[in-house]
Amino acid sequence: MAHVLTAPTPSLASRRSVRVEHVVMAVAVLALAVLVVLPLTFLVWGSMTADGRPTLVHFSEALGSRLYVQALRNSLVLGLWTAALSVAVGLPLAWAVSRTNTPAKRFVHLTAVVSYVTPPFLTAIAFVNLFGPNAGLVNRFVRDVLGAPALTFNVFSMAGLVLVTVPHTFPFVYLLAASALESVDASMEESAQILGASRWRTVAAVTVPLVAPAVLSGALIAFVNAIALFGSQAIIGLPGRVFTLPTRIYALFDYPPQYGLASAMSLIFVAITVVALYLQRRYLAKRSYVTLGGKGSRPQLVDLGPARWGVFAFCVGVFTVAVAAPYLTLLAVSVSKSWGLQFWQNLTLQHYRFVLFEYDVTRRAIWNSLLLASATATLAVLLGSLVGWIDLRTALRGRKLLDYASLIPLGLPGIVVAVALIQFWLRVPLPIYGTLLIILLAYTGRYVPLGVRSANAAFRQIDASLEETARVTGAGWLRTFRSVTLPLARPGLFAGWLLVFVPALQELSASILLFSSGSITLAVAVYNLYETGALEPVAALAIVTMLIITAAIVLATRLGRGAAGAGMPRVERAAVSQ
Repeated sequence: MAHVLTAPTPSLASRRSVRVEHVVMAVAVLALAVLVVLPLTFLVWGSMTADGRPTLVHFSEALGSRLYVQALRNSLVLGLWTAALSVAVGLPLAWAVSRTNTPAKRFVHLTAVVSYVTPPFLTAIAFVNLFGPNAGLVNRFVRDVLGAPALTFNVFSMAGLVLVTVPHTFPFVYLLAASALESVDASMEESAQILGASRWRTVAAVTVPLVAPAVLSGALIAFVNAIALFGSQAIIGLPGRVFTLPTRIYALFDYPPQYGLASAMSLIFVAITVVALYLQRRYLAKRSYVTLGGKGSRPQLVDLGPARWGVFAFCVGVFTVAVAAPYLTLLAVSVSKSWGLQFWQNLTLQHYRFVLFEYDVTRRAIWNSLLLASATATLAVLLGSLVGWIDLRTALRGRKLLDYASLIPLGLPGIVVAVALIQFWLRVPLPIYGTLLIILLAYTGRYVPLGVRSANAAFRQIDASLEETARVTGAGWLRTFRSVTLPLARPGLFAGWLLVFVPALQELSASILLFSSGSITLAVAVYNLYETGALEPVAALAIVTMLIITAAIVLATRLGRGAAGAGMPRVERAAVSQ
């Protein structure tokens, strides 16, 4: 009797797993479509149509008008100078921490971290109080006490704009350069010295070429971030008539709004950032192949002798300019009845009473910002976890494309994200413009790359066999993900949550075009109050903002019970390197 052999049917668990993979993939694709793909599609469509007809008139005006060409030129000049100075500051700091016996290394690292989390527009406001042409404290001292008006510095200039931007961009160079310097295989340097090269010859011939891709990568990230900062460019640039792409795009939304031209300029903006980020990824990829050694020992520290105090003085100088001066200035202005009068005779807390109890916008803005930042961080990490799991734990077609699509917002400045969402949602019959929801969509879409990179960094540390074992014992996908994957990935995911929460709490570039009176955020409240010219209340609200950011970070870290500390180093580098 003949027997018919049949292939074994897949188990119920296997079929369920396949179905779950496709469901997760569908959810991730739908989310990225709403957050990124569709708004960008409508942005392109809006830039190439007028009255429903195809046209290139918007690009013609954007590239042909003197006003917009000058804004493009100013953005490029700002980005290039900021990138160069970020290297000049960040690389020596990285070298001092990673390769020398410079004292107080944790202090140097803290300087970079605090500079990173300080809202750029607050630094700009502080430097206006220091270097304003008429009432700036430093300028008045130089002009009235020293009698040297020629030595005064006008902050409302391109030089002033670079000065207030560098404190927020040099940490990118510092982090990447420090990581590269710590990863160089010491045997390569030792071999050069055995062959007779001096210490400094070894640095020039071996170390510098190995870390150069990482430094250039940090410089390119600094460039991209510098040209995208709306707050400092509006506060410093507009009074000095130094117009840039973000401020020109913002002006196009004055009544009547010019959506088509704003879309065209936004795409030009995107092209610049995409090229810079492509170069950054290309050069960083080079570093990963030549820097890391298999069994190399840790590089020996350079004994600087007495010169270490000169290096330490440089570090203190960076701290003074990037951290101490802005914070102390804002604090001093906030407790002065009128900035510029005798300080000790005019101390008051009335400005804090005003912004906390009389200015009704403050409480609404604080609540909105905390709600948006928390929801954004949660959604970005959740979506990032789905994309990361699909990329690393499945063999589904299109998973790499999904991963790349999640990184598209890296090339989208905040103001471009806002323009894209406006173009999309004004054509969709859902009235969310001016609500918290559209701001949440803007934040989530903008910061989802941080969530994806954090999840990838966390999941790569987990042996896939642990999840397979849970499935073999009968656990479904959801139970495995909740009981095995998430607890193991928790440190990295929580560190990623903080990396999203901090910039979302202080976001201004997208919010400035999307807010209404009911959805105003803390950053927008500070900017709007600054526009009234009330310097002292603005400084008080700025200090309140920083206290809220600090308290939120401390509280979130404690709730994480050390997870951030465990996962931050690798996630921080993974996020920055993108």
